[in-house]
Amino acid sequence: MSKLCLNTRDDMLIIDLDLVAFAHANGNYTEITYISGQKQLITIGLSKVEDFIRSSRAKGSSTFVRMGRSLIINQHYFYAINILKQRLVLSDYCNHSFAIQVPKQLLKEYKKAMALRYAAKEEE
Repeated sequence: MSKLCLNTRDDMLIIDLDLVAFAHANGNYTEITYISGQKQLITIGLSKVEDFIRSSRAKGSSTFVRMGRSLIINQHYFYAINILKQRLVLSDYCNHSFAIQVPKQLLKEYKKAMALRYAAKEEE
């Protein structure tokens, strides 16, 4: 389990990164959404959250990917992409899933990256 401690002047929050489905910007705040559906609004911007996640994981081992200016997803929950509907689906393959609206260009780039990632795994 990988946990992140966010300690601000007024609050302390422990985030279990393995259970985070995605984080999205909400003005100067970030809303963390867990795969269970629980949400947590934190008083830290998305770029700072991205820095914290990056520093908490071993180099090259992060499952989190930045998608544009306002979204970070956990690739562990990646399920499907529909470019025409501009939809990215994250799922735990059980009871929880999220369909997130993402611009077509970002989805095309991510789809290409995922195809390369899984093609490389097949060759191993």
